[in-house]
Amino acid sequence: MVHPYVANTINGLVLLLGGFIAYVLVPERGLALLLAPAFGVLLLACTYHLRKHNRFVFHTVTALTLLVGFVLIVHINPDTFEWNAENVLYLLLGVSCFLAVLSFVATFVQERRLKNNTVYKEDL
Repeated sequence: MVHPYVANTINGLVLLLGGFIAYVLVPERGLALLLAPAFGVLLLACTYHLRKHNRFVFHTVTALTLLVGFVLIVHINPDTFEWNAENVLYLLLGVSCFLAVLSFVATFVQERRLKNNTVYKEDL
């Protein structure tokens, strides 16, 4: 099981790098393409607090990551879908967000089942 701060770091880096790559590859550069790198930086800034097991930050990061995943997937127009670089990058970034949320929820469920905080004791 991957710890939430590791999943958040990986997802933040994917959003940051993938967002900048999408910004460079897409000919009509709008501000919407800078949404993913902005959230990547925001999520990377929360990694320290996730490592310290701040519950408020944990729940906020989970909700924000889920929201960003939906926003990125909505950018793909199903009527004019083609396997071009822009759509593939949006799909990759959205799937990365959903996998991070899945990791967050799985860690939370595992901690609740054990009822002794051993999930978080390994990294302290």
